[in-house]
Amino acid sequence: MSGLPDLPGSPGIPDLPGLAGRIARSLGDSLTVAELYGPVGGPIYHELTAGDTNEVRDVLALLRGTQEQVLELACGSGRLTLPLLAAGHQVTGVDTSRSLLSQLRGRLSEPSAQRLAQRLTLVEADMCALDLPQRFAAALLGTTTIGLVPPAARPGFFRTVREHLEPGGLFVLSAHTPSAEDDGPSVRPVTTPHAVNFVIDEAEPLHAQRRVAILRIPAQGGPVLLTSTVHVPSPDTLAEELQDAGFGLDEVRTARPTAGAPSELSILVARSTR
Repeated sequence: MSGLPDLPGSPGIPDLPGLAGRIARSLGDSLTVAELYGPVGGPIYHELTAGDTNEVRDVLALLRGTQEQVLELACGSGRLTLPLLAAGHQVTGVDTSRSLLSQLRGRLSEPSAQRLAQRLTLVEADMCALDLPQRFAAALLGTTTIGLVPPAARPGFFRTVREHLEPGGLFVLSAHTPSAEDDGPSVRPVTTPHAVNFVIDEAEPLHAQRRVAILRIPAQGGPVLLTSTVHVPSPDTLAEELQDAGFGLDEVRTARPTAGAPSELSILVARSTR
C-alpha cells in the first residue's frame, strides 16, 4: 500500500503541450492526468519534497531573532514550517490545499513533535485573498511559489502581504532564477518507496513560464501524470513590484546550494515601509 489516495480516472486525455503532452498521447487511456498542486497531486508532491532542504538555511538565518509570529504563505506539508518551529518560531501557516495541511497535521501528531505543534496555527485560505486580524513581524513565501500567482494578481497579492505585516516587518520570498540552460526540457528521475517518478521541467521563455510535470509509475496501479504551469518572474521584476506595493528592498541573494548542486533560487528580502 502506498498510503496515497485512490486516483480517479481522467475524463479523456487533455491536449497538453510539450513533452508532457507527447507522453500523455503515447500512454492514452491507461494514464491518469491531474493538477500537480491539486487534491490528487498534493500527497505525491509531499512525498517528493518532504526531504528537500533547499533554501532552509537561508530562511532560518534571515528570520533569526524574530520573536513574534511568522506568517508562512503556501506552507504546504511543512517543508519550511517544521524547521521554523524547531528553531523556536511561532508560525501561522496558510494554504489552500486541505490534503497538504492534513499531511502537515499528521507530521506534527507524533508525540515527539507535539511541542512543535503548540507553536503552529494553520489556516486553510487563499493567500491572495487573505484577511487575518493580526499583524506579523515577518512573512515568508518559499519554494518559488510566487510562480503560481498570475502576473496580473501579483501587485494585489504583495499589498495583501504588506497589510498583514507590522511597520518594518520582513517579507522573504524565493523565486526561480531563469538561466540560459532552461531552453530545453529536463527530465530528472526520483525513486521513492512506492514509485519511480520522472520530474519534467520545460521552459517557455517567450511567455516567462515553465511547464512542470511529474510522470509517476507506481508499484501498483497505472501511471499518473501531474502537470502545472508556473510563471517565472525575474528577480528584477519582483523587486520593482514589491517597491510599488510599499516595500523597501533589503537585498536579493542566491540561495546557498545543497548537495553540491548550483542553486536555481533567488531570495528577495524586503521590509514594509507603511
